[in-house]
Order: sequence, then C-alpha cells, then structure tokens
Amino acid sequence: MIFPKVQQNRNGAVAGIASLEYDVLKQWEERIRSVGLCRDKQIFPRISSTRLQEKIAQQSTLIQVLSNEIKAIEETLQAAHFFIIVDTSGVILKLQGNDDILQRIDMLNIGPGTSVMVEHSGYNAIAVTMETGMIALVQGMEHTLNLFHSWNCICAPIRVKGTIQAYVNLTFPVEIDPTFAVPLLQHIARMTEKRLQTDGINTGHEIVYKTFETYQLTGRQKEVAYAWLQGYTYTQIAQSLYISIHTVRTILKTVYDKTGVNSKSAFIRKFT
Repeated sequence: MIFPKVQQNRNGAVAGIASLEYDVLKQWEERIRSVGLCRDKQIFPRISSTRLQEKIAQQSTLIQVLSNEIKAIEETLQAAHFFIIVDTSGVILKLQGNDDILQRIDMLNIGPGTSVMVEHSGYNAIAVTMETGMIALVQGMEHTLNLFHSWNCICAPIRVKGTIQAYVNLTFPVEIDPTFAVPLLQHIARMTEKRLQTDGINTGHEIVYKTFETYQLTGRQKEVAYAWLQGYTYTQIAQSLYISIHTVRTILKTVYDKTGVNSKSAFIRKFT
C-alpha cells in the first residue's frame, strides 16, 4: 500500500497515514491483527442504545450547532456526500447527508453508535485526526476496508477552549479532487467553535487536559489518562472507550513515558 506524504495547502498541513510516527503505525497494525479485522468487513457493531443516548445527551449542544453549520454549507455541495459527527472516543453520534446515501450506509450498520476506531474500522481519516489532532485526509485504497475504497474521507477536530470536543468528517467519491474539502471543513470547524465558545460551553476537565497537553499527549491518551486519574480500572476504561484492555495498558505505558512517571501513585501525585 502506498501512502501519500503530508499534503500542504494555503491554510496549513493536512495529515495523512504517512504523517504518523512509525511506533503509532506499528501499534495500529497490532491492534488490527489482534481483532482479526477483515478487509471485506461489511457489518459493524454498535454500542447499546442506552449508552448512545447518554453520549448524545452529553453533546446535545455541540451536535445541534455543528449540524446547523453543516446544513448551512451543504447547499454548495453538488457531489454525493455525507458528514459524520464523532465523539472523542470514536463513536458516531450523527450522520448527515443525502437520504439515499444514508440508507445505503445504514444497511451496513454504520450509523449513530458505530465505532470508527482503528481496531473496528481500520485506517480512516477520523482515526488519523484522533491521533494527530490535525485535519486528516485518507483516500480510496488507503482505507483498510474494501467498502471504503471508492470514497475519500477528510476529518477535522472541533476544539472548545483548546480542548477537542468532537470530530467532523466529510466523505465523498474518490474521483473528486479532495482539495475543496479542506477549507470547507476548516470553515465548519471554526464557525462551530466560535458559536460554542460564545455559548460558554464548559468541558468540566479543562485544567487537567491542558496540563496533559504540555506533555504532548494525544486525544486518546488524554482520555485514558483522565479515566485512570478518576480511579477507573483497565476493564472499565476499555469498556467505556470501546477498546481492548491490551490497548489501555499500551496507552498508559506511553502516557507514563511521556509524563516521566513509573507508577500509578506517582501519576496521581503528579496530576492531582
């Protein structure tokens, strides 16, 4: 498989698979192998409706604001497309786009509650954005799963007061030049962030997350580290973030390395 280099545009860099560090790619490959992800996979499991409704309730303001920004700009898109709103654990909260396309996607059980993390969906733009915190582009054959080979996907983070709150992804046919999507998603993200900041949305754990950022923790590493601080067990973290216990242990090892601690007690003392 040939991956593109980080692409440049007048608004800055766009991350791709090739922009990920070797150790990250190695971990991803191990996670994909550990779950036996098949390239022909076409049916996707979803979280329980109860858990999904909890997530949607927690992000109701963000979902509404982001949906309105998407709707305001959708009229300019002539090609087939759909948008995906995803929370910071990689779970889809909402799909938005042409009804015919959404019906076809729903037949694959891709919809609210579906996880698009690496071990569930392979290489994809949302996973790259979750790792890098940057706008990410994954095209056609770069996707692990065959069913995404005819699509280009580009994803952007939504930040409020410096903390990533969600992700927005635009998917469209592979034959369309993806350069138009970068400024479009940037505009959607900027307008959403501006409105959310104006509304005074409160993240609840901003101080801890900002401290984590000084150690260059990724979005996923911050989620696991924060749960670890709250006293969650490996199993509880794995279940809440829909990842394996092995992945939790691997992420925590990386967090310890980055923050310069070698035990849970030292980690808690450092950040409380």
